[in-house]
Amino acid sequence: MRRRCRLVGKRLFRAPQGTCLPAGRRRFAGRGAEFPAGMRMPGAFALGRSTQGGWAVKEMLGRFVAYFKIEHALFLVPIFGFAIYDSVFSAFSSILAVLGDAYPDVPRTTIQMILSVPPMVSIPGTLLSGFLSSYVRKKLIAEFALAVIFVGGMIPVVFQTPSIEAMFACSACVGLGQGLLHPMANAFICQGWEDDGQRSRALGFKQAFNFVGEALVALCVGFLALSHWGNAFLVYLGVVPVFLFAHFVLPKGGLDKRLVDRRNHAAGLKELFKPKTVYLFVLFFFAMMFLYGFHTNIAMLMQERHLGTTADVSLVTSSISVVSFLVGIAYGKMSQKLGRYTLVVGFACLACGMLSVSLLGHSFAMVLVGGVLFGIGSGIQQISTIYYISKTADKKVVTMAISVCVSFVSLGATLSPLVINGLQMLLFGAEGAASSLLVAGCGFAALALLEGVSHNASKGAGIGPKRPWQG
Repeated sequence: MRRRCRLVGKRLFRAPQGTCLPAGRRRFAGRGAEFPAGMRMPGAFALGRSTQGGWAVKEMLGRFVAYFKIEHALFLVPIFGFAIYDSVFSAFSSILAVLGDAYPDVPRTTIQMILSVPPMVSIPGTLLSGFLSSYVRKKLIAEFALAVIFVGGMIPVVFQTPSIEAMFACSACVGLGQGLLHPMANAFICQGWEDDGQRSRALGFKQAFNFVGEALVALCVGFLALSHWGNAFLVYLGVVPVFLFAHFVLPKGGLDKRLVDRRNHAAGLKELFKPKTVYLFVLFFFAMMFLYGFHTNIAMLMQERHLGTTADVSLVTSSISVVSFLVGIAYGKMSQKLGRYTLVVGFACLACGMLSVSLLGHSFAMVLVGGVLFGIGSGIQQISTIYYISKTADKKVVTMAISVCVSFVSLGATLSPLVINGLQMLLFGAEGAASSLLVAGCGFAALALLEGVSHNASKGAGIGPKRPWQG
């Protein structure tokens, strides 16, 4: 309905229905009452201000809800399950100290390697997954990967006192399954969502759910291990419903372009190994090497400094996952604000978190603070890994590009204990959890500096939109 009001004076302020605000005085139309300028108007004007405030709140809530509206939302249900079980083995870092007590004759580095075997074995699995995506439907690859993960996770449950060799067999099966599954989880998103904004949000939501799942799994692992460390592996029973959802919800998925064929020869390889993607492969290799140093040393640091039990370690790792979850939810907006320097900020947070735990972490509260900083940086790094690859690589070879990148990342995680322990022996002459975190924190500081310097030459990994001051 068109508003009707009297015009008094030359200037008119737009107000709610029935309200006029002239320059010299205010008149409430419809009742003929005039009010001198400066006097507060009762009733209609106050109601108008509250109405405008209500519309502002509604608009803000509408934008918030719209941020979570995404196409193919049902597909994200099994993909969220993939996100949990393609990397959940790192949640078992809280039982490394208990495993050391269960196998007293096994060297410390060997115990740590139980956690590092899955990334190592996942390398051929990841490459195999990318290769098979040109010949086998992605859905079948994902289902086979889930089956392998389930078999490996049940080994310590079926055998209550497994040998150290059986534990490595468990890690190998889980690693192979994770290697096959991880590219599929990301390929379904990168090829299923055409719009960059939708894809970045889907990747952020997927990684956010990964962090939430890791938080819940880490808590379950810590508390289940209080009765017996082997019971911690009961969390792999959750693979069964994920398998069922994937079978009935996900599409079969298309076939990718072959890297080498008779018609195009090696054109696919040239598209895959562009200088920009090679830089990303190497960068994220070192990033994961340093990041994994936290997971392999946090439990031992808390044990050395007598800061808590496995449940307390699980609380720290769970808080990291919760913070990273929040980062994942806000990643789309965050990357827009930070632009090219998104990874610089992430690496800086990781460096500060690890250095604070190493140098100042003599109380549980300080370790928790360092864990929060670590969680912010970890969330930025892990989401950026796939998002930057999906933006840089051609869509026809994106699955293989993700596979190669994940292989580099897995190799970095595998070599993490050997490299970090070797560096601390070289620098400090002794092994210790605190010095390991110190080495890893300095490594992230170097990566942050490298990224910052690289952007000045326009060669950095950041691919976010340019900010006004960037030209």
